[in-house]
Amino acid sequence: MKLTVKEAEIMTVLWNSESPLTTTEIIETSPNRTWQDRSIFVIMRSLLKKGAVVLDRYKPTAGKHARSYKPLITTEDYVLEVIQDMNESGMKIDVNALANRLKKAKEE
Repeated sequence: MKLTVKEAEIMTVLWNSESPLTTTEIIETSPNRTWQDRSIFVIMRSLLKKGAVVLDRYKPTAGKHARSYKPLITTEDYVLEVIQDMNESGMKIDVNALANRLKKAKEE
């Protein structure tokens, strides 16, 4: 699965949330986004189709019910998938070296 920049922005919001979010909550949590408010429905449909998110439940909001979404894939699983895709395309990645660099960066 490859995410577009806009999809990755939305997934980051969902990954950083402790609970499922409605599209309104995603918009409110994304002040520095590259997408327009009205395009969120197209992006969410794409994420649903890719299997990145799932409809969790309907939440009561402002007198009506709104769909809430939660991620089906973790950040770590997505990164692993991207690395595997890169390896399959011929770009060899030393996973141990990458892990060591991430560990070092975290310690700094």
